[in-house]
Amino acid sequence: MEVTLTVEQANRYELCKGAIEGYRQNAEVAMALRLSVRQVQRIKRKVEEKGAAGVVHGNAGREPPNKTPQELHDRVVELARTRYADFGFAHLADMLSEKHRTQVSDQTLVRWLRPLGLGRPKRRVPKHRRRRERKAHEGDMIFLDGSPHHWFGPDEPPCCLLHSSDDATGKPLWGLFLPAENRDGSFEVAYRVFHKYGLPGTFYIDQASQFTTTRHGGRHVRQGPDTEETHFERAMGELAVGLIFARSPQAKGRIERLNKSFQDRLVPELRLQGIRDCAAATRYFNQTFAPHYAKKFGHTPADPTPAWRPVKPGIDLRTILCAKCTRTVANDNTVSLDGQVYQLLPPQGRYHLVHAKIEVQQWFDGTVHFQHPEHGFIKAKPVKSQTHQEAAL
Repeated sequence: MEVTLTVEQANRYELCKGAIEGYRQNAEVAMALRLSVRQVQRIKRKVEEKGAAGVVHGNAGREPPNKTPQELHDRVVELARTRYADFGFAHLADMLSEKHRTQVSDQTLVRWLRPLGLGRPKRRVPKHRRRRERKAHEGDMIFLDGSPHHWFGPDEPPCCLLHSSDDATGKPLWGLFLPAENRDGSFEVAYRVFHKYGLPGTFYIDQASQFTTTRHGGRHVRQGPDTEETHFERAMGELAVGLIFARSPQAKGRIERLNKSFQDRLVPELRLQGIRDCAAATRYFNQTFAPHYAKKFGHTPADPTPAWRPVKPGIDLRTILCAKCTRTVANDNTVSLDGQVYQLLPPQGRYHLVHAKIEVQQWFDGTVHFQHPEHGFIKAKPVKSQTHQEAAL
């Protein structure tokens, strides 16, 4: 009798045949097939009795005894298409049992009907949320968020108000208008707040790319250079400011409501003032709008003792609230950054800096600074990059 074997069955037959003929050990075959020696011995006996058919399972080709009759399947599908088209799977299972005396589980219905586009999808039950009480102390936790909007009117292009506010009082602390939310804007807002009030306990922020890395499996998954901490995370770590990341827009509902309030009130005020550029809007927000809003809508904290921490004397926050990287000085005492070459000037007491490791700092105001671990900040000036033809000469 001719038997057609699958690749797996053919491999099993050849290995067992080798064990029968004596040029393979049972343990060797068991390891290759990932079976026990006892299983291999049983298969060998079947091969000796039936030949190649001995490796074929006895149930191969048989109908499962519990297989659903095709007539029942077709009947349920027809009912789901017509009479019960708007029923959920669990509800449909109940109706089939009660009205048609047909016992089919809801999971079986999912397996039958979902590939056909039938059955009402499961209604998502919203997660129960509880209102979070405000922090007791001013400075315990502050928000940092961007609000893109047509701030200068519906006929003007949209821009973003990047601002910080205090959770305990609800008062806006400082704001900055930008074409779009970015890393340097976030650093500048943090700098203005820290310089004016001090260091907070925590920042409550979303998972924007300038705040945290979300690639390759989510936050806090460190799998190499692509998932290292962001400049913002590194800076807050140096200042011992905690970071709380909102997992959804609903989780930061308080700051979202504040954004809506700003949009309702600030847009008409900017129109009355004739302000249509980001610089003027930033001045108006911080000098006029924010103080008035804080006075009118601010809350009194539960504990009047503020939680702001003073910045240590001698620390320039701009050297921390910036993007940093390390470069090796070239033989001509230059450093390259983002395609721009900078000529370093020799520090006092040293003739050159060739092969020295230099920390490059990109401040939020757009300036670039170079710091040596021993000699401090190194003066530098940008130089014009040579063309290939000039370099050849």
